[in-house]
Amino acid sequence: MPAFKTLKELIRGLQTGDKLLVDMFNKRKTVAIRYDDAVDTLDGDENKLRFLIRHGVILQAGNTLELDDSYLQFFEKVLEVNEDINVESVRQYIDRLRLNIDSYLAADSDQRRRQFLREIRHTLRSIDQTTRRNIIDLKRNVENTYKQEPNYKVKKIRLDDFDRKSHDISELIKQTEQMLDHQTVFFSTAMDAVLQQTVNEVAMGLGESAHALIDIQKQIIDYLNRIEYQSRIVRKIRALKYLNDQCLIEESTNVKAVLETCNPVCWEPEAHYFTKVSMVYLQNSDEALSVLSNVRRQLNHKATVSQRLSGKIDSEYLTMQQEPMRVFNHQELFDAFKAQGSDLFSFLIHYDFHAETSLEERLVLYLQLASQYPEQLRFTGERHTYQRFEYPIILPL
Repeated sequence: MPAFKTLKELIRGLQTGDKLLVDMFNKRKTVAIRYDDAVDTLDGDENKLRFLIRHGVILQAGNTLELDDSYLQFFEKVLEVNEDINVESVRQYIDRLRLNIDSYLAADSDQRRRQFLREIRHTLRSIDQTTRRNIIDLKRNVENTYKQEPNYKVKKIRLDDFDRKSHDISELIKQTEQMLDHQTVFFSTAMDAVLQQTVNEVAMGLGESAHALIDIQKQIIDYLNRIEYQSRIVRKIRALKYLNDQCLIEESTNVKAVLETCNPVCWEPEAHYFTKVSMVYLQNSDEALSVLSNVRRQLNHKATVSQRLSGKIDSEYLTMQQEPMRVFNHQELFDAFKAQGSDLFSFLIHYDFHAETSLEERLVLYLQLASQYPEQLRFTGERHTYQRFEYPIILPL
């Protein structure tokens, strides 16, 4: 199998099939790329596809194609979308760091020492960068697994694996920090300004990574507890459903007695679990993109409500005006009623108020006096009619 001889040839070869490589990378987990579809993606140029297959960029298995693992891992690593937590690479960097430090101490020429010193600085930066990338990948994979994995058993298995990897990363951080602290002979003889700056940056980066790792471990424990809580409820519900289907729930359990004697559900707070929306879901799901588009459209068209000021008050509302109000003396009217012999309704209808009084006002007075002095009145039970009104006969005691 021919290989790319120079970096320039590699870049030119990848650029030749860039459309197909982008399509295969985007569909690496969902769709198997067929040979004929790949040719159509390259605008019918089969020679470009053959070139990529000959140079090992694309592997052919029957009528299907897939990216070579080395190129796939390179793309995922550069784009920071890989799912594999590469803990072994950090161990290799630590072993290489020890080897270069021992080689520096054993070297007998300044040129060799400078070469080893440069390798030590590069290895320290690689440890810091790889650790940061592993923590970012770990956090993303933990959230994606909990939110998108539909099978509870698979979800728990993968979260347990992420928990073990988080402890491995934490242990590697401690080993690196201990090695930086214990290599007193090396740092006392080889420490220069550039190396001192590199060591300080790496130490600070490892500290930040350790704090971020603690939050991720707490998140993993919280997710595992939620899965256990939900799984326990599901198991209980399935067991009760089985007994209920077999008509054995009352004989085999005390569910009915428990439900009749206690009702703590209405007093207990409901368990709410809030999860953040995955960035991968927001970027790749059509439904999420449509929701985000609607939100953005509403925010762009949101009209600011201007403050509405009231106008100037008319001057006629500010002038003092008097409005006469007519008031009846109920006690005086009731005393006059008791001094004569007719019923209450006839008295009020024919009473002279020395001012124009409407029939409605007289009826209101009739009701007011009847309700205000019930102890001093006698309700006969007889009814008479006046115009269209029917009223009971009320006499004084």
